[in-house]
This record gives sequence, C-alpha cells and structure tokens, in this order.
Amino acid sequence: MGSEKLASKLIGYARFHEHHPVPVHLRRTVGAQSVGPAWQQHYTRFPRLLFVLADTGEQAAQHRIRDLQALAGLHPMVERMLTTVRAGAARLDDLERHGPGGAVWHTLADPQRARCGAWEL
Repeated sequence: MGSEKLASKLIGYARFHEHHPVPVHLRRTVGAQSVGPAWQQHYTRFPRLLFVLADTGEQAAQHRIRDLQALAGLHPMVERMLTTVRAGAARLDDLERHGPGGAVWHTLADPQRARCGAWEL
C-alpha cells in the first residue's frame, strides 16, 4: 500500500476519533449538542493504531513511515488524535523475525524516538 493510501487511512482514523454524532431527535433543534464521540459506542478506549507494512523493502518501508510521521506533524486532526492515541508502524518481515514485542515499531507521534516494542508505543 502506498504512502497516499496509508495517509488516507490515518486521516480516516482521526476523523472517526473526532466524530461526535448528533442524536436524531436533536438534529433540528437550534444549538444541538452531540453526545460523546462515536467510537465510544464500541470501545471504552480508542484502540492503538498499528500499521504493518508487507511486501516492502527496507527503504520503501522507511519512506512510508517517514511520510506517516510527517503527516502526523502537519495534519491538525491527526496531530490532536496522536496526543491521546498510540500509533506505530513496522515491517512484516521485522515482526516475523523479532516478534511483536521486539524493537520493530516506529512511533508516528515522535519521529526522533528510536524503535520500540508495541507496549512502549
């Protein structure tokens, strides 16, 4: 999957994170207030976002990860989401070799941070 599609998915998750639906019975009222975020209907806490990059070489994966990290710093909605939601990316080859607990994950919120295990994101 190319960088554009990955960026689109990350923005989609950010939209879902911020979406506050207005109940049907309040939609026509002035100053309608929404209930909580839509995701709270399914989760008590917003899940971690883990991007697994398959069928990519090391350089292509690094490029896609840098693109996601750049988007995280440039897109306001994504940036707000990543203040509370953990997100990372790793190559499938690295996961198979070192396991999900290995230092294979690149955090999207902090490009300067070294690779870490999934629980450290």
